Amino acid sequence: MHRGKIFLSMLWMLIVFCCDKIVDLPQKPDALERVGKFQIYLEDQSGYMEKLTGRSGVFDAAVSLKSKSLGLDFDFKSDSNGVVIVENMVSDDYFVTAKRGLTPEEMELISGVATSNIELQNRDCKMITLRADVDSTIVVTMNIVSLGEQLVISEIYACGPPEAGLYYHDKYVELYNQSDSTIYLDSLLVALVSKAYPRDADYVYSKNVWMVPGTGRDHPLAPGEFAVMAEDAIDHTINAPHSVDLSMVRFEFYKPESPDIDNPNIPNMQLILQVYGYDWLIGGEKDALIIARVNPDSLEYRDEHLLIPYDKIIDGVEYLSDPANLRDKKLHESIDAGATGGIEFYTGKSMERIALLKTDKLILKDDNNSSLDFIVIDAPTPQFHHSQ
Repeated sequence: MHRGKIFLSMLWMLIVFCCDKIVDLPQKPDALERVGKFQIYLEDQSGYMEKLTGRSGVFDAAVSLKSKSLGLDFDFKSDSNGVVIVENMVSDDYFVTAKRGLTPEEMELISGVATSNIELQNRDCKMITLRADVDSTIVVTMNIVSLGEQLVISEIYACGPPEAGLYYHDKYVELYNQSDSTIYLDSLLVALVSKAYPRDADYVYSKNVWMVPGTGRDHPLAPGEFAVMAEDAIDHTINAPHSVDLSMVRFEFYKPESPDIDNPNIPNMQLILQVYGYDWLIGGEKDALIIARVNPDSLEYRDEHLLIPYDKIIDGVEYLSDPANLRDKKLHESIDAGATGGIEFYTGKSMERIALLKTDKLILKDDNNSSLDFIVIDAPTPQFHHSQ
């Protein structure tokens, strides 16, 4: 009897153990792990395509999708009806960019004026969900965008150099002129986006606003030229051998009446507002920057912030320590739908806009989505692109 009880106890333990193992077996994948076929319809809301073709579908549009979870990129072209057929794609959330330029000949048929630099873009729809268990057409709306002066933030270096202790004074932001004409940088605002306020529907809140000096035509930036704005315009390799020489850049952030470095040979950015700190300083792992054209005297001042209207912003870039975690974003999706980054402190890495064309003048990717537009490079490239 005693041995029988022991046997029954061991048998019961074995059954419980096996049941536990059965519970731990992999479950059947849900819809978000399955591959499917999807249809995306590009719908023009401006009325331009209706005038041009008699229907609202945007044909011959370049469409890019990037998986939020997997980071994979896919490129497509819409058909004559404005439809993109996507096959063998894993169900996921996807960043989507859709663009179609309108030629002067098309604009003349539409409006009677042969206008250039006009595009259709999906400004209001930046992410879509593709699910294998949902059989429906995803509609991506598009509207008219004027390309304007085409000045973009081309690089942000913020993390600090390696093997130099806590040295961080070599930070900079770089601008690039990818238009066909000279852009004057005079009175251009450079601002950091405040963490303290939500992504308002009309304004960016900033406690850190600087302006390019000049009276209107003092600081030209020719087509295809870069302009670096450095925290300190010195040769940083003297103090940090793995850093970079910024002694010959275009501008320097110099805060008067503070223990800051001033290179007398480099024009100083004009301080408009900086609530704290002895020097211009951007976050090493996460932050958001914008450039804008607006008279700073016209800006509303509220609770130690200047409010910069969205419609005055030329470009904006956000970077995060985890660029996939977009819940931490500060910039509104209309300015930057995604985020670059993922860089650790003191690794010497930089964030640079992707080059699309490399002829006599670089054309940099600009879909207002830093998840798609930027890559991380191993070392900063002030005043040039790493592909050059």
